[in-house]
Amino acid sequence: MAEKLIWTAEVTKIYNPGQPDEMKALEQASLAINRGEMTVLKGPSGSGKTTLLSIIGCMCRPTAGRVVVKGRDVAKLPERFLTQIRRQTFGFIFQQFNLIRDISVQENVALPCYPADTGFAEIRRRVEAMLARFGIAAKKNLKVRKLSGGEQQRVAIARALINDPEIIIADEPTAHLDLELAAELLAMLDDLRRDGRTIIIATHDPLIFDHGAVDRTISMRNGRIENVAARQP
Repeated sequence: MAEKLIWTAEVTKIYNPGQPDEMKALEQASLAINRGEMTVLKGPSGSGKTTLLSIIGCMCRPTAGRVVVKGRDVAKLPERFLTQIRRQTFGFIFQQFNLIRDISVQENVALPCYPADTGFAEIRRRVEAMLARFGIAAKKNLKVRKLSGGEQQRVAIARALINDPEIIIADEPTAHLDLELAAELLAMLDDLRRDGRTIIIATHDPLIFDHGAVDRTISMRNGRIENVAARQP
């Protein structure tokens, strides 16, 4: 039986409550995500998928509802505990990569290790292992702005994995990639899933939600979950 790693119960998110520009981004969203699966939040812009992804990843809080990660209700935890959970549990791949363009590849990959109690020798070992894994060791001293799009993508994934997270969260990861690079990214994410990672992706790209590696697709519209479809065996 699949192990439920994350679940939400009737999660609602309202931005600027009580103000003229109040906006309900999520309404009573309930879902479950199993360990070791690739789950896709699918929907058009404004459907609430990025907000739900942010709440699952402890990057923002719900207005109402429960969010349980690895058996712990995180919805109302103080920020200092959320920071620790983010660092220890999640790896993030952002739509724009969010790399610092004027520092080196190895410095970018090492960033999630700070601040922490990890020693410099251990950080260096992790960075070298990640760069070797993704074939960018020869670029380690180059500034990110000198890399190709595919190389920057590999740096972003290496950075997401540097703290050995159980859960990888990706927000529109193929939005600025051509078909070849998007297929390469999906192959890397599939490899991570096979390694036992749990992958959660928010996207409106059919290349992702039609991919054979996806275990579960959650369709969203207007802040609500409309449908949950599991891959057929």
